Amino acid sequence: MKKITLVPLGIALLILMLSFRTNAPESSEPASPDNVPLYHTWSSLGEMRYGDPLHPQPLEIPPQGFFPWAGISSHHILAHEYLDGWFSRLAQMRQPGRFYILCPSHYGISIEPYSLTDGSWESGFGRLESDRNKARELAALLEVDLDPDVFLVEHGASALMPYIKKYFPEAQVVVIAYEYSGPMIIPEVRRLADVLAREFDEKGKRENFLLLSVDFSHGGNPEETYARDMRSQQYLRNTGEASWHLVNCDNLPGIYILDLLGNKNLESYILYHTNSWEISSQDEDDITSYFFVYFADK
Repeated sequence: MKKITLVPLGIALLILMLSFRTNAPESSEPASPDNVPLYHTWSSLGEMRYGDPLHPQPLEIPPQGFFPWAGISSHHILAHEYLDGWFSRLAQMRQPGRFYILCPSHYGISIEPYSLTDGSWESGFGRLESDRNKARELAALLEVDLDPDVFLVEHGASALMPYIKKYFPEAQVVVIAYEYSGPMIIPEVRRLADVLAREFDEKGKRENFLLLSVDFSHGGNPEETYARDMRSQQYLRNTGEASWHLVNCDNLPGIYILDLLGNKNLESYILYHTNSWEISSQDEDDITSYFFVYFADK
């Protein structure tokens, strides 16, 4: 077990910048348009916990020619090295021009059923821009106003932005957050899936990437976490036959949308599977688990 320790802010930022330097964009940051929100991320603020390097070993490596159009990534930076490895391998397989990020709205402050923004993210090594036209178009189709204040605190989105900017420096993002803390309202989720289906037809899958920001089993001990993860894994390994209801996570609407868009015709590879206790050796009775997965059409 590797114990994670808190290092001083300045040292953490230096380590992070050195680790990302080789992929940092060389161009200067564009000026942020007036009246467009600007968000900070853990990288731009220098917030990071570091311990001994974990050097995670992949469970499954997609074969040459595999072309994923969707994937699952954690939004806990405790799993930094797994996050970095997952985005790095994705960049080896393809370079999407646009990421559609579906994430939970964690803090109960969403005004709209679907929260969207046309803002920008400071990643610490370049500014990541929203595709403003697409964000506004989707908001209109969903009949909601932009809900930018949600993303001032929403780590389900901001945790991922540094990796996107590192490995996909020309890409833009469209972020959609929604609250999920009880029974899922199926008609609302299907409505979002119908809107996203316009962006993930055959042509859209070549241009776009559907990024599900998901953390799995929460609050369990090792035995409970293992049992929940085995049920989740049944679906993640075999979406064509297993039910999305099996998945235990904080973003079940995103899983359901993937199921609808995938139309029972997905091939998947689980690059990593781990949990917070395995990484940190802390909070054995309050474990969050992580799967890092790629999906492509069969």
